[in-house]
Amino acid sequence: MSDIKQVHQAEYAAPNLGERIVAALTDAGIPATKWTPKILGPADQIHGGGLQQTQAHAAMVDITPDMHLLDIGCGIGGPARYFATAHGCKVTGIDLTDEYIDAANLLTQKIGLADKVAFDCGDATALPYDSASFDMAWALNVTMNIEDRAGFYAGVHRVLKPGAKFCISEAGLGPGGDPYYPLTWAREPAYSFLMPPDNMRTLLENSGFRVVEWVDEAARRKATADGRPAAEAKPVETPLTIQMTRGDDYLERRANSGKSIKEGRLTNIMLVAEKV
Repeated sequence: MSDIKQVHQAEYAAPNLGERIVAALTDAGIPATKWTPKILGPADQIHGGGLQQTQAHAAMVDITPDMHLLDIGCGIGGPARYFATAHGCKVTGIDLTDEYIDAANLLTQKIGLADKVAFDCGDATALPYDSASFDMAWALNVTMNIEDRAGFYAGVHRVLKPGAKFCISEAGLGPGGDPYYPLTWAREPAYSFLMPPDNMRTLLENSGFRVVEWVDEAARRKATADGRPAAEAKPVETPLTIQMTRGDDYLERRANSGKSIKEGRLTNIMLVAEKV
C-alpha cells in the first residue's frame, strides 16, 4: 500500500460505514425510497459546504442527461448521486479509500441508481480511463491532498473530451500564514499541499484549461460565525451526521478551517474551467 493510501485509510476510513448509515436510516424509519440527497447529505456530502455547495456549484454549468461525468475523490458518492438524481446523467466516481467506495456502492444500490452511477477505487493522479472519455469532471475539495498538482491537472485534461468542463472547489493558502491544524482534509501539514490560488490558476491554465468562472468563497464564508457557508433555513430531519463519515473530531477540524479562513490563512475557491 502506498504512503498516501495509508494516510487516506487512516484519515478517512470508517469501518462498516455503509452498513452504519443504512442502520441509522432504518432505525429512524426512513425507507430507501425516501433517501433523497437532503436525507443523505449530512453524511454523504463530505466536502466543505455539503449539499448546498454542490447545488450552487452545479448551477454554474449545464448538465444534461446525455453526459457522462467523472467525480474525482468522490467519497461515499453524495455528489455523484446528486448529479444523477437532479440531472439524469451518468456518473463515475473514483476515490482512494476502499471503505468509501464500499459505502458508495451500497448506498447507490439501495436507492436504485446503480444503472446511472458507478464507483472505482483508484488514484486521482493516475486515472484509469481512456482519453476523451468524459463530458465533465468534478473535484470537490480534493486537490489539497495532491502534491503533484500539475500532473493531476494533466491527467484530468487527458480523460476529458474537447471543450468539456472541469469544476473544482479548493482551499488554498492565504496571505495570513500557515493554517491551524488539524484541518478537515489533513490532521497534520505533511499531507496538506496548499498553494496560493494564483499559483493554482497558473498550473491549471498551463495544463490546457481556460478558467471560465472563478468565485472567491472565502470572502462570503468570513461573514459567517465559523467560516462555513450559511446553513439551510429549514434543515431536513435525518439521523445522519458528518461525524459518522469523517470522525468524532470533525467539528474541531472544521472550526480550525473556519478560524483559518477568518484570519486569511486559508482561501476557498469555486471555479469552472474548460478544456482547450
